[in-house]
Amino acid sequence: MSSPNRLNPFSAVIKKRYLLTKPGSTKETYHVVLDLSHSGLKFKVGDSLGIYGDNDPILVQRLIAALKVAPDTLILHPRSGERMTLWSFLLKKAHISRLTAAFLNMVPPIENAEVYLATHDVLDFLLEFSGFNLQELVAAFSPLLPRMYSIASSPLMHPNEAHLTVAVSSYEHRGELRYGVASHFLCHLAEVGKTSIPCYVQPAAHFTIPEDDKVPLIMVGPGTGIAPFRGFLQERTIRGSSGKHWLFFGERHRLHDFFYEEYWNGLIQEEKLVLDLAFSRDQESKVYVQHRLYEKGAEIWEWLEQGAHFYVCGEADPMGKDVEATLLRISQEFGGLAEDKARPFLKELRRQKRYLADVY
Repeated sequence: MSSPNRLNPFSAVIKKRYLLTKPGSTKETYHVVLDLSHSGLKFKVGDSLGIYGDNDPILVQRLIAALKVAPDTLILHPRSGERMTLWSFLLKKAHISRLTAAFLNMVPPIENAEVYLATHDVLDFLLEFSGFNLQELVAAFSPLLPRMYSIASSPLMHPNEAHLTVAVSSYEHRGELRYGVASHFLCHLAEVGKTSIPCYVQPAAHFTIPEDDKVPLIMVGPGTGIAPFRGFLQERTIRGSSGKHWLFFGERHRLHDFFYEEYWNGLIQEEKLVLDLAFSRDQESKVYVQHRLYEKGAEIWEWLEQGAHFYVCGEADPMGKDVEATLLRISQEFGGLAEDKARPFLKELRRQKRYLADVY
């Protein structure tokens, strides 16, 4: 039997789910544990899990109501040719919020189509226009793609499970609250122990811990970027690694948004972790992980000279870019490298697989 993959995902269920953010937080971030028993899925720390989420059934109902057809009307899936109900197609297969140019080809020319596409979604469009050939309309939807989540656990510590750190994505559209598909599905819609969660492993080629357990690790993971480093530290702990660990974590407020605080504090007490924190909104001027990095620039340089691997995970822009700029500055100010030598130094770290980024 072939291992589950993108085209043939495994149906997991949620074993456990709880809020990481505390009352008063401006965000909603959950810890989600998926049961992978009997899945045949193998992963290493640093890998991601691809999740296929269902669309919000309330939005699906509204689309079908706007079309004035029955939910069990049969259609052909435009890519696979499979026969299915309109309800199933809109719930599981279509990107139902994104309005594509293909929709506009079915109506009279719209003045400034680019602006229309940017400011309207599929529901807006269906409420404004009517009289479509259903099969043509179905073909206009872009496919619902999987969402990648860094695995926040080690298979050595939690066999047959994958832990995820999931921030609920939400936005306003014309005064209505809308949600990101996968995060809403995992955190709100899916029932613990019941709902099928189609998933597969997306391997990370180089974003993992070194084989040598003596190598020091510097890890920068603000927000949900913390996820893989929980897995890294679980793995190194189980392996009895002697290498030092330094973690930089940032969020908005220490009181509400300090993810996995007890776990990190336990590692600190065991002298297995150095932790630096950047809670951006706990003081008047905003403090981010790159500021904390620069404050510890001399020590960062020492660790790099000792052969440390430097990891960063989270949003590419601006965080990933800001961290790289800070590392360049550290190499010049604390490492004594001339400006024209700093960039080649980072390039060499990358070549040696000692500067590794998982940014999105």
